[in-house]
Amino acid sequence: MSYRFYSTDGITGLPRRMGRALRDLFVRDGYQKHEHKVDVIDEIWTEDQLLPLDASDGAIYRAADSAARECYQLCADLQSLDAIVSAIRVVCDRLQVPPPAGKEEVEIIRRAVDKAWWHRGIRKAHARRCEHMAIRLGFTHYRAGPYVSNETAYRQRRRNTQNAKLLASIELQNEKGQVYSLEALAALGTANKSIRKGELMTRIRGFEEIAFDLGHVGVFATITAPSKYHAVLSKSGQANPKYIEFGEPTPRDAQAYLCDVWKCIRSKLHRDGIHAYGFRIAEPHHDGCPHWHMLMFVPPEHQERYEAVITAYALLEDGNERGAEKNRVKLVRIEAGKGTAAGYIIKYVSKNVDGENLNEHYVIEDGRNHIVAEDLVGDELITPSQRVCYWAQTWGIRQFQQVGGAPIGPWRELRRVKSEVLIHAPEAVKAAWDAAQSIKATEVNIVDGKRVEIVKTIKQASFRDYLRAQGGPLVGRKGIVKIAKRTTIVEGKYATYETEKPCGIYHAWNPNAVYESVRYQWAVVGATRAVAFDVPWTGVNNCTHKSKKRISTSVLTLEESAAIAVRLAKFIEKNPQPAYQPTDWSAIEKKSKDLERETKDFADASNGERERMGKLETAAYDNNDMTARKRLVAIWAALHACPYPRIFMTESDL
Repeated sequence: MSYRFYSTDGITGLPRRMGRALRDLFVRDGYQKHEHKVDVIDEIWTEDQLLPLDASDGAIYRAADSAARECYQLCADLQSLDAIVSAIRVVCDRLQVPPPAGKEEVEIIRRAVDKAWWHRGIRKAHARRCEHMAIRLGFTHYRAGPYVSNETAYRQRRRNTQNAKLLASIELQNEKGQVYSLEALAALGTANKSIRKGELMTRIRGFEEIAFDLGHVGVFATITAPSKYHAVLSKSGQANPKYIEFGEPTPRDAQAYLCDVWKCIRSKLHRDGIHAYGFRIAEPHHDGCPHWHMLMFVPPEHQERYEAVITAYALLEDGNERGAEKNRVKLVRIEAGKGTAAGYIIKYVSKNVDGENLNEHYVIEDGRNHIVAEDLVGDELITPSQRVCYWAQTWGIRQFQQVGGAPIGPWRELRRVKSEVLIHAPEAVKAAWDAAQSIKATEVNIVDGKRVEIVKTIKQASFRDYLRAQGGPLVGRKGIVKIAKRTTIVEGKYATYETEKPCGIYHAWNPNAVYESVRYQWAVVGATRAVAFDVPWTGVNNCTHKSKKRISTSVLTLEESAAIAVRLAKFIEKNPQPAYQPTDWSAIEKKSKDLERETKDFADASNGERERMGKLETAAYDNNDMTARKRLVAIWAALHACPYPRIFMTESDL
């Protein structure tokens, strides 16, 4: 590492806090002890086509603008849609952004020339790259920043705050004239952590209750990825050599591995006639590598086989490594006398949502508990549960997933259906509707002369009754109550397409009888303080070219496209292209070999001259010949002054 990359604040190209920490570490211990970190920093410096890790929001926006302009230029230079789409994918690969989605080429191109699309993609890719580099540099573990690095936690917290301000600034109005802020509407759904936690616990409790009714038993399993997916050794906090040797995978790679393991487990259980149902929770280790907790219910006669299948597939890869049998898979049988399944898993739900009702937040590494406390990042207080949420947001990992049971879509759609609509509905539909309803009332009390409102739950929703109405916990997508959908034309930002939108529910035996749900049409009202994506001003004076004619930037109609195609055909007919000339590859190969030979000759001559000068220099200093030293200085000055290729000068030329 060159000292020219040092600055007063840290190391060039890294966030300030990370740069300062690494600078102090290298000064204290030296480079040789942290050779891998030096290699990672060198890799960061060589990736000159990507944004630096310390890039600001403005730099990300400018990169998005540059990418959109490049795609505009590709559309102007290339003649076919296939060529344009291929070139766009090359740009996406270079910037490490997933290519734009779309069923047609026009939709893909519209995304590629939109700065807002590029801004989202580059911002996400940059955040994940920053966190991956933080993991590789040792900034993500329980001794530094658990779950995510402090830099990522601070950046994600700032972004969430910006998003909250944006939602609060946008107001929506429905057809009844009701006006709400987007923030208030979002708080009514599962984006509200309190509602999300309550929804999850309601469904988990429903699974446990119906399992008790059916005589099924619960098994709590924890599956962990092999050691090569963990960046830090849990005991020492040092870098894991297996992780470096394996190529330093990201948490998304570890999540993909766990998904593949579960696919194999699920397929084997299906072949063996074992049908499990329950919940899966993904949460991070202290170094950001995910692991899974699964609370599943199975018939008692299948319990041992279920545990054997999970153990076999969880240890299929690197099952012989040290500590694999102890740490890679753990199974706990839920016993009725020792508490409920919902009570056992609630600490994991709270840990991954809001952290409420937890005395201590800890991680278990190598059989030992490590307390994760609140800490300050800059001047911001970050709780452990917030770190877990930031981890999931950064890496795009789904934290909670239902396994088996009835679909959750009808469960939520039933809450949009009014009771008077179901007067003539079948009993199964009525039972499912009643199970999904949660009735609350507001009680007003006067305390110390002040009006205090307390919300009390009169009737709780019952996921067990919903599962029974649908056909049981193993019904899957063959449930009795289904979502009714209506074909709707959606005019999106990038394309106009037909899609099916929910409009109510119906009984599977009578699809024509639809019980419609209540839905509103919302429109944005007033001015918002959203970020505007537009072409920035340049230094060119455009005032003399004003035009009152409004130019449309929409895609050409079919008639306009046909007219352009006719004009293009006439132009080609009047201006025929020259005949195709095949490429003379033999001549190109000969020139290439000649160039290689000339380069080799020049390199040999250069190396020989350097060896000769080295010998002269050694002799001059050994003999203390000042005249020879002056001649050497003049020769080296002439060599460095000449442009490439250098002209070598002998003593006779001086």
